[in-house]
Amino acid sequence: MSIKLIAADMDGTLLSSRKQLPKGFFPLVCTLKKIGVRFAPASGRQYYNLYEQFGEIADELMYISENGGMVCDGRKIVSFEAMPQQLVCAAVELARGLPNVHAIASMRDGAAYEDDDPVFVENMAMYYARRKKVPDLLEAVQQEPVCKVALFCKNAAETNVLPYYRQMFDDKLQVALSGADWVDLMRLGLSKGVAVGVMCDNLHITSAQCMAFGDYLNDVELLRSVGESYAMANAHERLKKVAKHVCPSNDEDGVCRTIRSVLAVE
Repeated sequence: MSIKLIAADMDGTLLSSRKQLPKGFFPLVCTLKKIGVRFAPASGRQYYNLYEQFGEIADELMYISENGGMVCDGRKIVSFEAMPQQLVCAAVELARGLPNVHAIASMRDGAAYEDDDPVFVENMAMYYARRKKVPDLLEAVQQEPVCKVALFCKNAAETNVLPYYRQMFDDKLQVALSGADWVDLMRLGLSKGVAVGVMCDNLHITSAQCMAFGDYLNDVELLRSVGESYAMANAHERLKKVAKHVCPSNDEDGVCRTIRSVLAVE
């Protein structure tokens, strides 16, 4: 099997339930590099958050961040896909009118938010390393391009956020459920899968030479974009139907175990 790129979602996939990387992950990435295989975390998380997590090997990785809104190779930005400004403004205004819904907007150099709800701030801090509180988010998003707007509603994103944004933006923006608490908005047609295509072009490889892992519905396009797709044992049942394979769960180091087994590396 001639795999040249491996992309893996972070939360619920590469990371354990305790938000920890698998033991032996850093040496595995170094081994993959020696045999010509690149590894790419693929996440709704901010690029700067992802980069900080990988310490000494951070420059060796490629990154699909913001659910495909920003693609990087080490410290180099490969692509940044801005949303139409008027739609960003409309998304922020809608969030202001929904109870217990809070918005954060992702830009090239960081993210901006206006609400100081403690539960929102605590959860946001896990995914956004570079962030700033602004007095008026609507004004801030008119000052510079935005690649993603994320909407937070604790334990109720699917019922209290998703229907409203799909009704208003389904034919205008990519609307993706990104977990129990989050809904992500991006430019129409954008996804982790499209970002894999950007990486393939950059590396001069084909999708058949790619492997991907995921656990949630925002990983559907990611798994469909590669030759070898894996849903975690803990994945959403609908994702398991999309994947070519099912591998052990995130708490069983499923990503690393599968890579070692399939590529015959240690």
